[in-house]
Amino acid sequence: MNLKTDFLKIVEEIRKSKPVIHHLTNYVSAESCADICLAAGASPIMADAIEEVKDIAKNADAVVINIGTISTEQMEAINTAVVVAKEQGIPVIFDPVGVMSSQYKLHFALELLQKGLVDIVRCNLSECLALVSGKAVGRGLDNTADASDNVGLKAAKEGAKMFNCIFAVTGAVDFVSDRKHAVVLNNGNPLLKDITGAGCMTSTLVACCASVADDMLTAAALGVVIMGQSSELAANFLEKKDGPGMFKARLMDAVYHVTTKFNVLNLEPNKVKND
Repeated sequence: MNLKTDFLKIVEEIRKSKPVIHHLTNYVSAESCADICLAAGASPIMADAIEEVKDIAKNADAVVINIGTISTEQMEAINTAVVVAKEQGIPVIFDPVGVMSSQYKLHFALELLQKGLVDIVRCNLSECLALVSGKAVGRGLDNTADASDNVGLKAAKEGAKMFNCIFAVTGAVDFVSDRKHAVVLNNGNPLLKDITGAGCMTSTLVACCASVADDMLTAAALGVVIMGQSSELAANFLEKKDGPGMFKARLMDAVYHVTTKFNVLNLEPNKVKND
């Protein structure tokens, strides 16, 4: 894996082809996901009405599923969209928001994963641990797992093996695995924890990469890298008087700069592990 070479090819292709990224997402971060998608050069569409979801999904280049504010109606739309995507060979990126805190969400997430219709899962460590254990024992949506790098790496690999798809587990250190390989990344800024939708936006960036990439492990890793590098650049844009609000605005600018000017300083993974 050569992330720097792949990065250049993928971001150029996103800008060139302007892929359509179909989001069935939560209403809290929908606008942020649309904005970050545009900043990266792709074209977002937010559509989860059952009456139109089949038509939208079959013409998309990637489908993002986010269950942060899930409902029975959205579950029906999601099940329809992922089947259509699979039939058309369209990558599906799943963000299992809050599965550690709700049996309702966890049950739906496990059903979706067990059908084999998901290509990439982008989650935090608490969400990953809930998926692999089948237990919802947390509260709230934020990651509360206090774990060493070994725990994060093991969880990502276990999730990939259990559900036969890519797992991208993001946090202070990011772990991306396809079961046989694992990429460990050290990018990002702590202010990501202080804004709404950082994980959701990362899932959108992963989808942008997956829409044009041949390899889903590479797509997942590069989506995570774009967010990490962009957050570092956004923090550098800030003045002393600025805080999370300005950071989020600068993050959009940073994604634009990173994906147009290739303003990246550390694209190589810390480790690539082969099993």
